[in-house]
Amino acid sequence: MDIRRTKWGRKAVFLITKQLDRRDNNEVPYWMVYTALFAGSLMVIMNQTAIKTALPTMINDLNVSPSIGQWTVSGYTLVKGIMVPITAFAMNKFRSRNLFVLMMIIFGAGSFIAGLGINFAVVLFGTILQGVGAGMVIPLMQTIILTVSPPEKRGSALGLMGVVLGLGPTLGPALGGWIVDTLSWHYIFYGLFIGSAAVIPIAILTLTDVLPMSDPRIDWVSIRHSLIGFGVLLFGLSILGSQGFDSIVAWVSVVIGSLFIYLFIRRNLHSPEPMLNVSLFKNRTFSLAVIITMLGLMVITGISNVMPMYIQTVLGRSATLSGLILLPGGMFKAFISPVTGRIYDKYGVAKIAPLGGLALFAGTALLVFVGQDTSIWYIVAVYLLLSIGFGVFNIPVTTAGMNALPDDQMGHGTSARQTVRQIGSSFAITLVFASMSIVSAFANSPTLEAAEAGGAKPDLTIEGIRGGFGMVAVLALAAFILTFFLREKTVRQK
Repeated sequence: MDIRRTKWGRKAVFLITKQLDRRDNNEVPYWMVYTALFAGSLMVIMNQTAIKTALPTMINDLNVSPSIGQWTVSGYTLVKGIMVPITAFAMNKFRSRNLFVLMMIIFGAGSFIAGLGINFAVVLFGTILQGVGAGMVIPLMQTIILTVSPPEKRGSALGLMGVVLGLGPTLGPALGGWIVDTLSWHYIFYGLFIGSAAVIPIAILTLTDVLPMSDPRIDWVSIRHSLIGFGVLLFGLSILGSQGFDSIVAWVSVVIGSLFIYLFIRRNLHSPEPMLNVSLFKNRTFSLAVIITMLGLMVITGISNVMPMYIQTVLGRSATLSGLILLPGGMFKAFISPVTGRIYDKYGVAKIAPLGGLALFAGTALLVFVGQDTSIWYIVAVYLLLSIGFGVFNIPVTTAGMNALPDDQMGHGTSARQTVRQIGSSFAITLVFASMSIVSAFANSPTLEAAEAGGAKPDLTIEGIRGGFGMVAVLALAAFILTFFLREKTVRQK
């Protein structure tokens, strides 16, 4: 029996055909477009934090050492970072809907392969495939949203996006931990596979090809410089963050990566068809906005790495409580984004960004005074304050920077901004742990008994923890000061 000839079959064909016509005529409501983009992006964001939660169990089940097993996370992060600079070229070369669907297929395939869990090599290959897809999904989402939204509504649109970007890191550890405790870490990947499979038909039915295409030629030299430069640099920063400044491999990687990035920038500055239009950083508003948001992300990244060590090692609390302590701030940071987006649309960036920067700096400065007897409620309140600060200025500053670019450069702008943020986030971990090590080395206090009992590094002291928070406070202060120099410069399209 041909199902298409049945009553329900004919009705389904009619509805699908009608929806495809609406899509091709750009008559799809924004909320339907956002649904596909947000659903795909939420899975990509939750993936990394969920895997981190499941990592100890995965290492045990796969029978590998922690230093080897952590490459399921590091490999995913590195590949995702390498893909971001290539995204601008891909968005100009291929239809945006086809590219998004392809990346979700790759991400879903990687999730299924990793979920099989046959051995470590298979899981690693699966997470690397995930990184290939994830590296383009977020820039694609941001570029499409910025393109379909008029400048005066972009703050509200990016505010909704901020909910997704905030919920992912907040819900990922909790959901991942529940799945590991209740079922198995395999089901994290199977869930992502099912979610990807559900997003694909929604994307096909709703996403319009809104991004301009120029069919650029493939610049293999730039691709080589990008892959080697960003890949090796991120690898080197990762090693510096985990092994310290004594690693020769890390320093060699940083130097080689920086050299190839210089070659990449020089080539693209003089190319008539750049793979990534780095000349956008000549735009003062855009470049300043990128620096401010990068510093804000470095603050959040630094705190997310130091805070669990402080709560678990110094205060002697459990990993579960550590996550719950940060949960209110993470949730508030996510849900305040639509509000600040609408405020930006009405009042602009000059009035709201300094307020957010001040709250961010005040929160990080208060963390410098923590000790071994600090109340849990103090930590909750301070983290909530700095989360409010980040949530208040992040979306307005991002929107102001992107509004300074013409629509046909949104893809390049998003990729350039994401690349800088990725490097900044990796560098933040290196800076924070270096500060902790240096301050601990010069501290005249004995090693924490709690640290020794927990098996932590013998040179970890409360002064070292404060040193890490102090470095984060310096970054927050820099972001706060720079907000006073950010001025609105919206490019109106003809």
